[in-house]
Amino acid sequence: MPAEFEALNIGLIGCGGMGYRHALAIAEMHDLGCKPVRIVAICDADATRRSRIAALLESRCGLRPEEFAEAPALLTHPGVEAVQIVLPTSLHHKMVLAALEAGKHVLVEKPMALTVAACDQIVMAAQQGDRVVAVAENYRRIPANRAMGALIRSGSLGPSEAMFVRNFASPDPPVKPGDPPVSSPRWYADRTHAGGYHVMEMGVHEADLQHDWFGPVRRVSAQMRRFGAARPDASEDMLTARLEFDGGFESNLAFCSTVRGFEMADRVLVAREGVVTSGAWHAWQDGRIVGSDGQCRSVEEMVSAWMAELSDEDRQRLLPPGSWVPGVSEGTAPLTYGVGAAIHDFARAVREGGSPEITAEVGRVAVATCCAMLESAHVEGPVDVDDVLSGAIAAAQEPLNRAIGLC
Repeated sequence: MPAEFEALNIGLIGCGGMGYRHALAIAEMHDLGCKPVRIVAICDADATRRSRIAALLESRCGLRPEEFAEAPALLTHPGVEAVQIVLPTSLHHKMVLAALEAGKHVLVEKPMALTVAACDQIVMAAQQGDRVVAVAENYRRIPANRAMGALIRSGSLGPSEAMFVRNFASPDPPVKPGDPPVSSPRWYADRTHAGGYHVMEMGVHEADLQHDWFGPVRRVSAQMRRFGAARPDASEDMLTARLEFDGGFESNLAFCSTVRGFEMADRVLVAREGVVTSGAWHAWQDGRIVGSDGQCRSVEEMVSAWMAELSDEDRQRLLPPGSWVPGVSEGTAPLTYGVGAAIHDFARAVREGGSPEITAEVGRVAVATCCAMLESAHVEGPVDVDDVLSGAIAAAQEPLNRAIGLC
């Protein structure tokens, strides 16, 4: 199933864990006959990480990309039309700006940048350079999340009233029994690099998802905690937050990562005419929909019905053939996890001259929602997201802006 446009020549900047996942998504799409992009160059200071991805792409896609240790050399490569930036968040805005200056289109991993001020620079540079900038936010592209958005917007459950989201996990990624231990990247634990593990790295998924489902977040109230001895710039161990929307709807988040070897995650949506549950926080797995009349059906049934009713046009737009595969959404399976669909959407926007689903402006709003959590915890009270977007409230972001050279 070839893509409906010519493959986009990509330079991949960042060959760590998520960079490998991007490359794997492209290889898996290639296996399915879907070829929206080809990686012609890769960049990472670590030769071992570069070689791993180069070997993967050579064996699966038949093309070994050129390797670069430094990004400026890749950005001058004449065959690179666009770049995928998969680096620690603190490096995003400078690399995006450098790529735009070099005339490249950009797909950048979520979150788009560390602060609203950094996002502002990206939005302006993209507009001035007339280049596509897209954010590789994958959660909204998981089929179950697409289907849930359609269910919410249909009104069949009545007005949404409240949502409750929990994710309690180990500070290190969970592993299957018998697998070797896995350590989280060290930069996740440093607020000046990550903006906060729960607030930004995980919170931006919620900010984007819930904006897509319910509209913009208007007000945020948040608290953060660190347990035990920790550096002042360490990420929080726990986040609790309330997100308020127009019409009185609110969403409540509780994220904590302090106990090794333990994980529990779930999500509940309360609507006037029913309740939807999930056994995961990032999607709707092992869940059910219970109507006010007592009738119950599985979320899987709802997702299947939504997919069956999609028009050809919507299917091509939301779930391009070959960019995803059915199955349980797991972080190690990029085509069930929305990564392939994000890459396909970006390439299509560049080739067809349209707009990606998650533009720089949309990515900016998601970052502002997360920064509102930081600001709320700082002032110990509610914060309006519009005040964060305008820069009227920015005290909690000042140390982050200093760390990335914006002060």
